[in-house]
Amino acid sequence: MDKQKVGFRMREKRKERKLTQADFAKEAGISTSYYASLEQGKNSPSLDLLARIAKALDVSVLYLLNDRIDDMESRVEAEAERLKSLFKNIPKNQLDVAEGLITQAARLRILLDDNWKDILENGEYEKFSQSENQVPYDRKRPIVENYDNRDKTYQSIIKQLTDLLPQPKNDRKSKLLGR
Repeated sequence: MDKQKVGFRMREKRKERKLTQADFAKEAGISTSYYASLEQGKNSPSLDLLARIAKALDVSVLYLLNDRIDDMESRVEAEAERLKSLFKNIPKNQLDVAEGLITQAARLRILLDDNWKDILENGEYEKFSQSENQVPYDRKRPIVENYDNRDKTYQSIIKQLTDLLPQPKNDRKSKLLGR
């Protein structure tokens, strides 16, 4: 557990609720000085205390502990910026639609990348049986199905974004005929 990151998440959620450290510490049933030391990353709370703090902040314990969320969000932001630059020529009157599609495409791209790494590391198939009496057989891992479905959705979104781009003013037929 990274005490600094846990403390940072606690502080951010407390501030969202517009509470002082003293008010929140009282709500969580701990001393203000101890709570302050947790936010500063100087101490690590017990699992019991972390659960109480999470409940008081209205988040899960996993949220407080998991820096994977922050990592994924920053990767999604970077991918969204990349896509925005690729699709910067989308007309202004269609930007609201495009921004939603870009955000969704960025999320899917990050999930696809993570799924692909898992598939490379663990393979496409696994041994599976429904009971101890059944001989295990090879089956496609569920993550492969997820990957395939997400990939289709990603391709569809990218096509929608591409369709929003202005079409060249040249007559395609003339180009094809060499005129």
